Amino acid sequence: MLGLAVIAVTAGLLYFSSTSPSLPYQDSFSSGRTGEWRAYAGNWETHEGAIRNLSEEGGAKLITGSPEWTDYSVEADIMLLGQSGDAGLIVRSSDEEDGIDSYSGYYAGLRLHNELVIGRADHGWMEYQAAPIRAPLRTFKWYHLKVVAVGCDVAAVASDPETGQGTVAALREKDCARKGRIGLRSYFAGGTWRRVRVARATRADLLAIEQGNQVVDSPEAMQTEAGYSAMVASIRHESVPVPAQAAVAGRSAASQSRTRSIKSLRLVSELYPPQVTVRGNVVLTSPMLYIEDSTGGLAVDGVHGASLKLGDEVEATGIIEPRGFSAILRKATVSLLWSREPAPPLSVTAAQAATGAFDGMYIEIEGSLEASPEIAPQSVIMNLASGNHSYRAILSGARQEEVFSGLLPHSLLRLRGVCVVDPEYSKSLTPFVLFLRSGGDVGVISGPPWWDVRHLGEIALALIPLTLIGFLIFTRAEHWRMRAVVEERSRMAREIHDTLAQGFAGIALQLESVLQKPWAQGVEIAPVAVACQMAQQSRREAHRSIAALRTLHTEEALEDMLRKLLQTQVAGSRVELAVTATGTPQRLSGELAGQVLRIAQEAVANALQHALATRIEVRLVFEPDNVLVEIADDGRGFDVSGAPLAEEGHFGITGMAERATNIKADLAIRSDNAGTRIALKLPIPRRQGPFWHRVLWWRARFRTSIHPTALHRNARG
Repeated sequence: MLGLAVIAVTAGLLYFSSTSPSLPYQDSFSSGRTGEWRAYAGNWETHEGAIRNLSEEGGAKLITGSPEWTDYSVEADIMLLGQSGDAGLIVRSSDEEDGIDSYSGYYAGLRLHNELVIGRADHGWMEYQAAPIRAPLRTFKWYHLKVVAVGCDVAAVASDPETGQGTVAALREKDCARKGRIGLRSYFAGGTWRRVRVARATRADLLAIEQGNQVVDSPEAMQTEAGYSAMVASIRHESVPVPAQAAVAGRSAASQSRTRSIKSLRLVSELYPPQVTVRGNVVLTSPMLYIEDSTGGLAVDGVHGASLKLGDEVEATGIIEPRGFSAILRKATVSLLWSREPAPPLSVTAAQAATGAFDGMYIEIEGSLEASPEIAPQSVIMNLASGNHSYRAILSGARQEEVFSGLLPHSLLRLRGVCVVDPEYSKSLTPFVLFLRSGGDVGVISGPPWWDVRHLGEIALALIPLTLIGFLIFTRAEHWRMRAVVEERSRMAREIHDTLAQGFAGIALQLESVLQKPWAQGVEIAPVAVACQMAQQSRREAHRSIAALRTLHTEEALEDMLRKLLQTQVAGSRVELAVTATGTPQRLSGELAGQVLRIAQEAVANALQHALATRIEVRLVFEPDNVLVEIADDGRGFDVSGAPLAEEGHFGITGMAERATNIKADLAIRSDNAGTRIALKLPIPRRQGPFWHRVLWWRARFRTSIHPTALHRNARG
């Protein structure tokens, strides 16, 4: 057991060392590689050497690292993309799940309320400190954040690269989390991170940040989800830029009138495409910007202006280019009106999406995965089918998420994305394509069915050895059963020989001695004579039973068993015995063979005792469905109709008739002055056993290994 434990621990250490990054660590966002990161909610993608979350979900996080990391520092450049909320870094993280504050660890981040916050998350939020930042935080500007965790102290410093000003927040806990992974986190705001670096840290690194700054050792408040959401709503209301409010509120009637619905743009002239203005929500940012209003969706090309995130309300102006079911806004300029959370998707079927009525719109659809996803460094392509319609799902700028490599062909998926019927993307291979926004847009409804060709083949391959093993077990059980039967029959033969047969012999001997006494000549001795005959008959029956028990359940043919049994019976007399067989021999069950042997024994015994025969012929005739047994002698005949019955103390013919009835055979007796002929016609049941019994040569080998010859020798008494 100790050896197994050592092997298990070694294997675990090797596994974690091979799958988790080691210190020091630096991200590979510039090359688009993110395979070591795992997302929990959010819409994450690499962009211009960085990674960004374009979703304003609460608690979106991206985790990497080893759960065994202890004292270390993590730093990164951070850009805020929203008008409220915060974005920052997680240290010593464990037990991560989807949801707000659904992890255990520490977080430090930049809040757009001009604060550097630091606190503890344990599937709930405890905020230790919110240090004010002098200069107002601005969106779409890079800031540098560094977090150091040593012992039970966690300190963070945020700095503005342009001014060099820094802000510090620190905490100390008695019962702290001492190890865990790192992560990127945003809360009700989008964010961009680059140059993420992790290195081992010492007490000196911690003191360099804490020196001269307050270290808080108790939380200021335990912030709940509902409380902070209310605060975020207040922040959003207060932080809407006045120029944007004024621009929206003061928009003239002429400006409002020139804003058109997206659906109406499909009817414009292709010869003289006009310049138009539309308003809508951002539903996709890569590979092209798509916006959506209540009437439809639109692709926007050549965007100039600030970066946008999902859910933003924008106004776009450009040259419209209709394309059948779709349209593209060329040379567009986009203005951000305000930020909001992404709208839920519209649930449609593949047949509805193929009509083009939902082009450019954010939809939810189901489909069966036809093959494994095609995973490239910057994209993932999946081929799906739903009913009679096929389509493709594409994720551009994709991270190398485990969700795609774990998808199995023929799985039923539920996907969310933007429906596009443009042939430029569908390549005229499918009616439409679905542009996904992140790996979180893919959900597995059910796995592939187990009865597909691959699984059936695997089951068939597995059944072959199982069938062979089962047959071997059956054959071995048959071997043990046959041995037990032979041993039991041999024991019974010995017991009958040593008890009943010897007892009947003694009784007969005593009765014969009484009959030979001189004083018995004048006495009525008929009952004694009958008793002597019955004892002798019982002795003969006992010997016949012994012979039958020793003969059954061998591999010998019925002809050989009859010859061996009857030769023993006629031994010592002057009767000539002949046993012959014609036809194709068929093997009978032990029960049938036993009854046939007993009937033949009784017929020969009667011929020896009553017919005074000199020759007895036993003939076997094998037919396809029957076997005929004929026993004929040349002795004195008898009146069959007047033959003595069991009521008169004679059991021979009655016993033969009863045995024939038990095996559903026909028994016929014919007797005259030329002798007696007994015919037994036995139907042969069709064998329903497995064909292995007839074709496998080693079945005979198993049977011969239990041949009872030796047992018979030991059973003779």
